Amino acid sequence: MLKKISLQYLCIVILFFVGCHNEPYEGEIIIEDNSCLLAMQATADAAVNFSSATENNYSVLCQVYRGALEDQIEICGDEDGSLQTLVDVLGTCVLDEDLCEEAITATEIAQEDYENATDDTLEDFCNAYVDALEYQIEVCGDDGTLQAIIDDIGDCAPVFLDLVGNWRLISWLNDQGIDIDNDGEVTFDYLEEIDCYDNETITFNGDGTGLFFYRSIAEITYTPTGPEGEDFFVDCTNISETIAFTWTQNGNTVAITFTDGTTINHFRNADSLFVVVNGGFTATSTVDGTSTIVEPVTYVYEKY
Repeated sequence: MLKKISLQYLCIVILFFVGCHNEPYEGEIIIEDNSCLLAMQATADAAVNFSSATENNYSVLCQVYRGALEDQIEICGDEDGSLQTLVDVLGTCVLDEDLCEEAITATEIAQEDYENATDDTLEDFCNAYVDALEYQIEVCGDDGTLQAIIDDIGDCAPVFLDLVGNWRLISWLNDQGIDIDNDGEVTFDYLEEIDCYDNETITFNGDGTGLFFYRSIAEITYTPTGPEGEDFFVDCTNISETIAFTWTQNGNTVAITFTDGTTINHFRNADSLFVVVNGGFTATSTVDGTSTIVEPVTYVYEKY
């Protein structure tokens, strides 16, 4: 990561240029083979190079700039002490690493919060991440990578897809992990381990009507294998069923009403549509045929 000089030093350089180019030099100018003018030009050139310093060349360019200032003082004088002030602020030309490292750490934390944000917190965490990136650029510099991230993020305003169109079921989520495919690893997205429900869709029409398309159904059973274990078995059957509904949307809530008058609220979360189904996952024991494992499942749809 390239690290440019801090804002403090950039201000120093800017102040120097204002003094050199917008106002006459008020110190005693000794014209001896144009030595003073040459010294002033050398200082200006060194200031330009120093303003673009990186971590790798900061110390060298800083020392060159400081040396040019000292030469100008010796050759031209420094009646108002402004050049010596620049020399004093440059100090030993050692880059303050701690400030930059702290900025990098803050950016990493802000990035993690942003990537794990929910719909309710996304905009706030996004703005915090952008602020952290901008501060890192200020104290560490940037080779264009950080600014590209900021440009890609944009204004942090959430963008939502139009509800009208086709949506496909992509997940059954639950915070209770289950090892459905009996590979020794639990899953919190049940559809990852169920070879079924891979083409269940919803169509929302612009006139407030819609259709659910059901193309498969799974019969799930289990056999207990011990005090806290079981093996699951999934039998998927292809079907073809459509169910009509009407819908209205109020903010992030989508009310779906079926022909029998039943209304189920679905919710928008950024670009996802989800609904919690109590008993969405049900497995029946192969031993007695009546014992069941029942879990609520959050159905998640995405537009396609």
